[in-house]
Amino acid sequence: MQLFEFHNLVDSRTRTRASICPTDSVVLALILLIGAIQFIYYPHTADFVNDPGYPDMARSILEHSSYDFDYLPETTLPPGFPLILVLAGRFFGLGPAVLFRVIAVFTTLGLIVTYQLVRQVEGRGAAAAACLLLGSSPALFRFNTGVIFPEMPYFFLSIVVLLLTLRIDRMNSGRTRIAWPLALSVALILAVLVRSIGIALLIALGTWIVVSLVVVPEIGRRRLRKFLLPLLLGATAQVGWSVWAHRHEVLEWHLPGYPESYVSQLKVKNGQYPELGLARLSDIPARVGQNIVARTALLGQLLTQRYISTFWSSPGIVGVLILVALGLASSLRTGGQLHDWYFLWYELIFWFWPWDTKSRFLFPVMPLAVLYLWRGAKMVTQSSMQHPKLLGRCVFLVASVLGMISAAFAARLIHFDIDPGHARGDNLQPIAAAAFWTALAATGFGLVRIESVRRWMGSTRLAPYLGKFARSHGAFASRAFGTLVLAVLVGSGVVQQLALGRNNLNIDIKRQSTYPEIAASEWIQTHEPPDRIIMARDQDMVFHYTGRRVVWFPPISDPSVLMDGIRRHNVSVVVVAHHPDSYWLPLEDVCFQSLLDAYHDTFQIVNRGPDYQVFEVLPRQTPSGDGGLAK
Repeated sequence: MQLFEFHNLVDSRTRTRASICPTDSVVLALILLIGAIQFIYYPHTADFVNDPGYPDMARSILEHSSYDFDYLPETTLPPGFPLILVLAGRFFGLGPAVLFRVIAVFTTLGLIVTYQLVRQVEGRGAAAAACLLLGSSPALFRFNTGVIFPEMPYFFLSIVVLLLTLRIDRMNSGRTRIAWPLALSVALILAVLVRSIGIALLIALGTWIVVSLVVVPEIGRRRLRKFLLPLLLGATAQVGWSVWAHRHEVLEWHLPGYPESYVSQLKVKNGQYPELGLARLSDIPARVGQNIVARTALLGQLLTQRYISTFWSSPGIVGVLILVALGLASSLRTGGQLHDWYFLWYELIFWFWPWDTKSRFLFPVMPLAVLYLWRGAKMVTQSSMQHPKLLGRCVFLVASVLGMISAAFAARLIHFDIDPGHARGDNLQPIAAAAFWTALAATGFGLVRIESVRRWMGSTRLAPYLGKFARSHGAFASRAFGTLVLAVLVGSGVVQQLALGRNNLNIDIKRQSTYPEIAASEWIQTHEPPDRIIMARDQDMVFHYTGRRVVWFPPISDPSVLMDGIRRHNVSVVVVAHHPDSYWLPLEDVCFQSLLDAYHDTFQIVNRGPDYQVFEVLPRQTPSGDGGLAK
């Protein structure tokens, strides 16, 4: 019954927030401005200089009516995003000028529907913060104008699913039209087929219905009737894609993890270092802890546009994590909504993810993280008014412990000159953390003593005036301060985006990290026969620029395994690029060096350039104990 009353209360608040006000117009104008900057300042290049895999999949669908990549069926990445690119490519082409603008449009639409969702469930302040902090992020602009990836279309579709679910759930049973569940079904199917993480939407929808049936059966049965069809259709789309991918899977190398299914990838110890093998149960806690810290630090960096050191006692780690956890717990306490369960399942999946944390994995749920951060801060503020002594004791205890840990860590850094968690030499953050926790502990002690302060204030003649001043000006001062901070952060982000955008107008291709592959591919295109099969680590770039069959150069250091694969796939040319910060381990040139040491008479260098070499594979194979990588 309490859940039902809460549900009605939310309905009334939603109706109040539905009207348009000047704040909505300002936020919408800023979102359109952010979208326009990205729409105009895309990379002005003749061809893609990073990750052209998705455009090439779209080209395969458009030109050959098959979902292939590099002349093989694509079974790892679902086809939803390439199909979206096909729609644009059919009318405007598949060049950078078109596809980067497609990403800009989806970013703008995603921010608009996100503002609508958060405004309905929490209010305009939280909605403005959630959308504008994400939209003005330089990291988002850098990503969206760097690669053609499905994050923004998925962001838009997932929020549409959450918004439609909220609308349908708040309709009376008699008023629910079939058009709304069908629209929800289409959005859910597209979300699942655009990104595999869309399975979090399906799991969350099922969890939400089950919890509703347990907590308030009447509401649960109503939700089951409304959302069973979208759930079944979404699950069918997911199962259908998985079955098709399994039947058409072609593995070039027998490696744990990539490029097998995402379920298989979860089993490895380190996704980027497959030679380490499968993970043990004892590896999981460390992985989860590392991912939680990394994702929380990344959230803080996106919000503040400042680097957050990854030592766990940092206020930017444990402080943000506590507030988000409090906000999410308060949302789930009464059964929650779909977006609450979706955020929980999305994060749980990435807690177990065996790859390095990337900002693109946080973009689709960053507005929801801001929502729970906002709610957590509200909970603490309300508790300070209602239960000051209890909150003060908790704050004093927690802040004192964290302050001592941060101080000890800072002392070790000063004494031993240690870099704190890849903090790029920033040793001041642990010192600042110790000072912050000390100040917070003093605040907690003050809350414990608040009753004495209240009695003293009540005995003075100023008490009535102080109370009236606090009631009339406290809320206004809080809103003004929050608006000022938001304006500064958003303004700073937009200025940085404009600077990045101006650089996009004049890109020097020779300074791109992928230039070694581009240069090698251009040489192969003009000097090697078209039937030659190539082996390269950056398969996407070499295939895109040569149009030839490219076998992936796997991160394998065993020369016999590599040589067996070269002969089995009839590889004639090997591209070896030098990237000190390579995504895969062992490094590409390290793997080839072991191959060259064992079979140096089998390879002949035919071209070299800045940070790359091209080797021809000779028909004769001569094992040897010496040799060296040609310089």
